[in-house]
Amino acid sequence: MRHRKPFQLLVKPVSADCNLRCDYCFYLRAADLYPQQRRHIMSDEILEAMVGGLMRLRFPQSVFSWQGGEPTLAGVDFFRRVVTFEQKHGVTGQEVANSLQTNGLLIDPEWCRLFHDYKFLVGLSLDGPQETHDAVRRTAGGHGTWDRALEAARLMQRCGVEYNILSVIHAGNVGMGADLVRWFVKEGFFFLQFIPCLEPGLSHSVPADAYGDFLCDTFDYWIKEGLGRVSIRDFEALVAMQAGEPTQLCTYGRKCNNYIVVEHNGDVYPCDFFVYKEWKLGNILEAPLESFLETEKYERFAKQKTTVPACRGCEWRSMCYGGCQKDRRYAGSYEVPTPFCIAYKKFLKHASPKLRSLVKRVERMRT
Repeated sequence: MRHRKPFQLLVKPVSADCNLRCDYCFYLRAADLYPQQRRHIMSDEILEAMVGGLMRLRFPQSVFSWQGGEPTLAGVDFFRRVVTFEQKHGVTGQEVANSLQTNGLLIDPEWCRLFHDYKFLVGLSLDGPQETHDAVRRTAGGHGTWDRALEAARLMQRCGVEYNILSVIHAGNVGMGADLVRWFVKEGFFFLQFIPCLEPGLSHSVPADAYGDFLCDTFDYWIKEGLGRVSIRDFEALVAMQAGEPTQLCTYGRKCNNYIVVEHNGDVYPCDFFVYKEWKLGNILEAPLESFLETEKYERFAKQKTTVPACRGCEWRSMCYGGCQKDRRYAGSYEVPTPFCIAYKKFLKHASPKLRSLVKRVERMRT
């Protein structure tokens, strides 16, 4: 059976290889799956099979998200070949979207020309002011990277590259609340997304109650001062849901079935938080891309998002369906809500009375 629902690819061209050793990185463990090589890089055979496999499905938009590790370690020429293969296997008028998540250390004018010319959307990892960022985002030698990340941002601005900021919310910045957003705005960053840190055994993990306060405080800033000026992905996703649009974030979705992960050697997984042996779906050299979404394992993964008995009867169930499965895995069972349940309940109770009026405000701003 051909898979008709559009899906996206999250690609790991260098696996977990990275030029940083961030204290809260969840993906470094993936290197244990591929110990045969010290360095990992996707071959042209696998790259073309993957790109061609998605392009031939002729979705309204073919979406490739390039992540790591640090994907720029693959080199500029690798991504030139990405574009070449997209052009080779696409047809006139077919829309392609490439996004790339980077720590910024290797960004130079040559990278910026590529990003600008082929309209890559770049996500730059930046956790806030220097002391906050450098406390967790360091090189293997222990050196902070804030200066270089900020330099990458300024260079992309000058070169007309479209980019946004991804900020991990951890123990060092969760207490800043709206002041963190104000800092980003002061520095000229207006497109933001926040991801809470939850890694067992790490002192940087965010307490649920503190994360709830962070969401409430930043939401209040956004509706009073930032709406129409600052884009914050979580809040815009909730407004879109309130307007009846499909969810833009898998955390709030009913199912986890919007994308699959392709590792450097072509192995396929349902999510980058689930790159474990037991969740491997196969390899792209063995079967068409769309067939992996029709496997029993992928269907089970997609549906277990809603199998949370404790969520039955919760007034906020339709807003999060138990939260991210990764967080539930850390809690010890897929049948329990996310450990951030307290945070989401606090935030949704605080924000929900204002969400419907926000829908009308956003609609007026678009007209």
